[in-house]
Formats: sequence, structure tokens, C-alpha cells
Amino acid sequence: MPPPNTPALPPDPHASLLELRVRAEQRRQLLTQATEQHTPQEMQRLVQELQVHQIELEMQYEQLLLSQTEAQAARSQYMDLYDYAPVSYFTLTEAGIIEQLNFCGAKLLGTVRQRLAGRRFALFVVPAQRLVFGQFLARVFGTDSTQSLELQLQQEDGSLFFGQLEGLRVDTPTGPQCRLAVLDTTARQQATAALATSEARFRKLFSESYTAAVLLQGYQVVDCNAAALRLLGTTDRQQLVGQPAWAHAPERQPDGRRTIDLIHEAMAEALHNGSKRSEVLVQRLTGESVWIEAVLTPIELDGATPVVHILWRDITAAKLARQQLQQGKEFTESLLDNTVDGIVAVDRDLRITAWNTQAASYFGHEAAAVLGRSLAEALPYLKPEAHQLMNRALAGERIDLFSRAFQQRPGRYDAHIVPLYHSGESQPSGVLTVVRDVTERERLAEEATQQRLRQQQEVLAAILNTQETERKRIAEALHNGLGQLLYATKLSLAGRAGVPCPPSGSLKLLEEAIRATRTISFELTPGVLEDFGLQTALQELVKRIAPAGLPIRLHLSGLAHRLSPPVEIGVYRTVQELLNNVMKHAHATEAVVHVAHENGRLEVSVEDNGCGFEPAALVGQPLAGIGLAGVRNRVALLGGRLAINSRLGRGTIISFELDV
Repeated sequence: MPPPNTPALPPDPHASLLELRVRAEQRRQLLTQATEQHTPQEMQRLVQELQVHQIELEMQYEQLLLSQTEAQAARSQYMDLYDYAPVSYFTLTEAGIIEQLNFCGAKLLGTVRQRLAGRRFALFVVPAQRLVFGQFLARVFGTDSTQSLELQLQQEDGSLFFGQLEGLRVDTPTGPQCRLAVLDTTARQQATAALATSEARFRKLFSESYTAAVLLQGYQVVDCNAAALRLLGTTDRQQLVGQPAWAHAPERQPDGRRTIDLIHEAMAEALHNGSKRSEVLVQRLTGESVWIEAVLTPIELDGATPVVHILWRDITAAKLARQQLQQGKEFTESLLDNTVDGIVAVDRDLRITAWNTQAASYFGHEAAAVLGRSLAEALPYLKPEAHQLMNRALAGERIDLFSRAFQQRPGRYDAHIVPLYHSGESQPSGVLTVVRDVTERERLAEEATQQRLRQQQEVLAAILNTQETERKRIAEALHNGLGQLLYATKLSLAGRAGVPCPPSGSLKLLEEAIRATRTISFELTPGVLEDFGLQTALQELVKRIAPAGLPIRLHLSGLAHRLSPPVEIGVYRTVQELLNNVMKHAHATEAVVHVAHENGRLEVSVEDNGCGFEPAALVGQPLAGIGLAGVRNRVALLGGRLAINSRLGRGTIISFELDV
């Protein structure tokens, strides 16, 4: 559908001409037929000439119609191109009055064409540039060439924009005119202004930055700032600008690479990836070596060798600090790997952060296999107690564990679990565990303990042997000396011929003295123990105690074969002492003695139903006399451990076991 105000298309001129010719031929034929029948020859010729002239006039008329139609078509085409062109067109008089403009021009000035025709174009130029526009218009009318001007325009509502004016003088019958084309260049002006601002900002940043910066093009320095000159120890730009990039660096870097190769590789990588960071050793003009960090950023230029922007930063101090840190780290790692302790560190998530060689030996995993993994994943056999200890350490508690058994290998260890703190932090950032194998220490301590025990046992054995020997000597003296003397006295008193008999009371006293002497002799050294063994000696002991009013049940098992004399004497004396304690202190009505020998182990217990006591009251208190202290010594001498189970009013059970 044609746009509004578009003129109607003119009729086809060729069709109109053909129609006109057909009508003329029809008239001529009619006129010729009439004159041939009714007029003389002259009349006929005159008519024919008139007819020919009429036809010529009609053909001229047809030609005029055709020209008019073509002119109207050209005008319509011109108006279509002019009015709907995407470029703003204006026709101005020498006074600058708008005679004609297209739709785009009206839109550019922000109103309709009817309000713009007849107004001065200068009204739409900002006041400060109207004089410039007047000079431009004068140049257009004063020359035959196209004149250009860019200035700031304003729409009818005052909105400002930039316009590019192209003006050409055209001579018309009514006088010269200016054909003016106007392009809106606001976006270009803004882009140009932004580019200029950006360039100025870059230039300011580049020139005044405290960070050294240089520009390279084709491996040659084309520009630098003052900070770059200060870094190299100079103020002369010629010392840097125009020089190759490697001019102020040693031929080879500390790692042995050629500096020129390093720079070529860095430039190539920067052009390929868009950026490159590199560290290089350079030399100041004073000869001092400086480590710099260079960040290369290429700047693409259309059709030209790219410019590479490089930022330099002096990292000499940081490089030295890193080297010292690396040396410290290597020393720490060497120290950790060569220590006799296993070192394991974890973070707050219980992920392993340190694991030395000794830890690998203890737990069977190399550091590479466990670093970064969780403790539960690296050591799945750890008990829940280990994770609880770690959580306690993360809460700030220091934990010491002693003489724990390894789970995956024989031996024992001490562990010290210590919370780790970062500087300035109040909460632990991790846990350090120090594990020391104390198997050998425990073995030596055990050997020392056993040695001391053997020494004590030897001393006790010597004491007991001396006691037994002395008892035996005293018993023999009582039996063979005093006992025989008393017996002879009894026989003498019982009556020899011619001697009067003493009173019966004296004989009874002698009987009691003889019986007491025999009892003392038996208690000092029971000959039945030496002659018949532990079983018979215990049976005889029970028989001797029974008359005292304490019923004793004796349970013996596995004593058919004799035991070693120290064991038999020790067990006999222990049972004897325990029964004496029952009779003296327990107020018991019954006692039970149990002695069983089975599979190389001897079990002994003495039980009563007496008043009992509190075993806790005996802890830490010296035991006077030969009572329980003597029992304990004898049991320890035999390599056993005494167990006491007693409750007030509920009786007492005292037992021990021996390996025989």
C-alpha cells in the first residue's frame, strides 16, 4: 500500500497515443469517402492536405501528451526519492530560508514540514555557532563545489544534537539555491568523545602511574612512563625508548634460559592467549640486579604490528621472601621427615595436611596417597574414640595419650594431640598429632621392672630361705633339745623305783608344755611338707586348726604331684597366715580353702563368712607385722597378684594365681 500523499500513477502514454491514432484514421477515411463522390480534384487535394495537417497536429499533440506524462512520472519519482530518502534534505535560499525539505529533515528538526517551510535554518543552530553557519552558507553560494561543516543543532523543543552539513549551490530560474544534506552525527561525536576521554585517561594512567609500564611493538620499546625509568635507575627516556626489550637484562636467566628466548615465548603466548605473566631478572643501570614481574597484554591495531602493554613490578623482596619461605619449608619438611616421631596434621574438616615419613612407616601409607583426604578415609580402621579426640582438640583441648597399642602393627605408642592456631584466630584451624613409638622404651622399662622384681624376689627368697632355715634350726632345737628334756622330765617324774610320784597337776603341765613345744616346732617347719608335699601338709594344717573351733572345708585338686619347694612353702605359709587372720579377726563360723593345680596354673583362695572389712581402707596404708603385708610379699615373690574381695558383714575372699 503506497504511503500517504503519494501521487496517483499517470496513464500509459503509449496506450493513449495508439488510441489517438486510431481515431484520426477513422476521421480521415470518412472525409476521403465523402469528397471523392461530390467534389472536384482540387477540392479533394485541399481536403487531403488538411487531413494530413490535421494528422500532424494530432501526432504533435500525442507527442506533447507523452512528454507531459514522462515529466509527471519523473517528478513523481523525484518526489518519492526526495521525500522518503533516509537522509535529511533541505532547499535554502541565499537568506537561509527553508523553501523545501523532506520528511527525514522534518523528523531531524523535531516537527512537521508545514511548520518548517519559510523559517530560517539558522534558528535550529545553537546560538554560539550561528555565525559559523552563516559563513558556511556564504561559502556555498560563493563557490561551485560542495562545502562541509559539522556543528551543533537543536530541535524545536531545544534538544541538542550534532549534524554534518553538506551544501551545494544550484542555479534555478528563480535564483540560486542551496541544496543542503544533514546527517545526525551525535553517536559518532559521543563515541569520539568517549574515545578521547579513554585515551586521555589511559595516557594519564600510563604516564602518572606508580607502576612501571612500557609499550612494545615488534620487541622494541616505543614508550614508557616515569616509573619504568625509576625502576631502571635513570631519568633519560632514550635509555629505554627505542631499545630492544632485553636490553637491560642479563644474557641468561638464573635458571639457564636465554633472556631473548624467554621474552619471545612470553610475547607469543600473550598474543595467543590475550595475556601472559612472567618473572624475569633485569639489571639497573647501576649494575644492581632486580627481579620484576611482567604482565603482558597485547593491543590489536588494524593492519599494524600489535602493541604489547607491559606492567613491571619489582618483586625482589617478595622473591627473596619466597625463597626464604621455600628454604624454610624444605627445612621443615626435612626436619619432619627425619624426626623419630610420626607427624600428622589435619584441618577443621579432618582432612590431612601434613604426613611425614615416620607416619608413613607407622600407618603403611605414603604421603602422596593420603594428603588432602579425610582422616576416616585414609585410616578407616580408627575407632570412634580417635575422632572424638580430634573434635576435642578442635575445641581447644590438648590431649596426651600414653602406652597405646598400634592397631595395624605390633608395639605401643604415645600420642600428643595439639590444637593448631593461625595468627590472630581464637579458634583452632587444625590439629597436630605427634606419635612416638615407645615399644622399645616399654620393653626396656618392662625388662627393668622384671629385673627389679627378680632382684626383689631374690632378696625375698633369700630372706624367706633364711627364715625357713632359722625356723628349722629353732624347731629342731625345740624338738631335739627342749622337747626331749621335757619328755625325760616327764618320765622321771612319772616314777622310777623308790621315787614318789608327783601330783597329777604337774604331769598335766608337762604334757601341755610338750604339746606346745611340738606345735611350735610344727608351725616353724612342718616336716610333713618336706616329707609328703603340699596336699598332705594342708590336710594336716586343717586338722590342727579344727580343735580351735573353726570348721574348715578343704578343696584340693591336681596336687598329687609335688611342686617346687619354694612354691609349696610359699603356698603353705600363705594359707597358714590367712587362716590365722580368720581365727584372730574375722569372727567367722566357717572357712573354705581352695587349692587347684591345672594346665601349669595354681589357683588358691581362702574364704570366710566373718565380719569382713573395707578393702579401700587398706590402700595407701602400711600393713604392720607379717599379716597381709607378708601374704602380699610371698605372693609377689611367687610371681602372682593378690586379690581381696571383702564387704562389711558379708565375709572375705582372698585369692591369687601362680604360673607353676
